[in-house]
This record gives sequence, structure tokens and C-alpha cells, in this order.
Amino acid sequence: MRFSRSLQNALTTTILATLFLITPDSTIAQGAGLVVGIGVQTQANTDDGFGAGLRGRLSAPVTADLSFAAGLGFSSHFLNGRNETVFSFDPQISAILTMPGVTSAMYFMAGVGVYLSTGGNNGDHNGPTLHFGIGGVRALKDGALFYEINPAVIIKNTSLALSVPIRLGIIL
Repeated sequence: MRFSRSLQNALTTTILATLFLITPDSTIAQGAGLVVGIGVQTQANTDDGFGAGLRGRLSAPVTADLSFAAGLGFSSHFLNGRNETVFSFDPQISAILTMPGVTSAMYFMAGVGVYLSTGGNNGDHNGPTLHFGIGGVRALKDGALFYEINPAVIIKNTSLALSVPIRLGIIL
């Protein structure tokens, strides 16, 4: 899989920013630890088509209502057959605003990321992203169930594309 130098730099920047946002010292100072979420996602993309995959997210609360998160998704766009399968990665950094609730809550999220795909010629499906989503969380006995839709605009070299993932998972 080959990515352009600018996308490699964007991915490196995203990873470094993620590590900066979730350093243990900052979460200990706030009195709360990291929250881990894992789940599955489906993804409709204007360039790569429909895909299915996995998603992971680490978040650190800033206040009871606001947290910062870093996530990574991986999808396989396989509907054109095994020989034409396209893989995509979509790391994101987000701010998450949670509305109050007792056993369930709604949240809004927005942030930046990168869409990296093996499809297209010379990485023309790749680019930085801006995303805004809405989701919900429901309490379980030990953890919570989350569900969300998180559309992202992909800023390519000469045009824009849209990616619309729908996610379902658990928060540990």
C-alpha cells in the first residue's frame, strides 16, 4: 500500500497529536482515566463505495460534558469482488460534547482526521477530513453501548468526497 508523502506527514501529525491529547499526566490531573471504545462500522464513501470494518477510540474527559478523543477505523470495501477490494483507514481526533442523561445520553462530535485508501490512482481518494457527527450511549451493567453516525468531508487534491460511517460498539 503506497501513500503520498503529504498523507504520510498528515498521518504522523495525527498520531502525535493523539498521543499529546491522551498523555497519562493530563488525565491524572483531571481525576479521570482514559475511556476505551471498540466497535464495528459500515461506511459509504463516494469514491470507494460501501465498506465494513472495525473502529477503536480512546477518549479523555476534560469536564463532565466535554471529552477529547482519538480514534482509528479500518474498513474493507469488497462489493466489487476480491480482486477489486479497497482498504481504508480513517484516524480522527474529536471533541465530544455529551448531553446529560441518567441511563442514556446523546452526544455531538466534531474534529479532523485523514482518509487513507488503497483505491484510486496515485492516492487520489486520500486526503484530510473534517467530520461532524451525532451519537448516543446507553448504560450497561459494566460499561456502555454506543451508536453514532459521523459524516466526514474528504478534501482531496482537486475535489471533495464524502464518507458516511455508521458505528456500533461498547465502551469499556
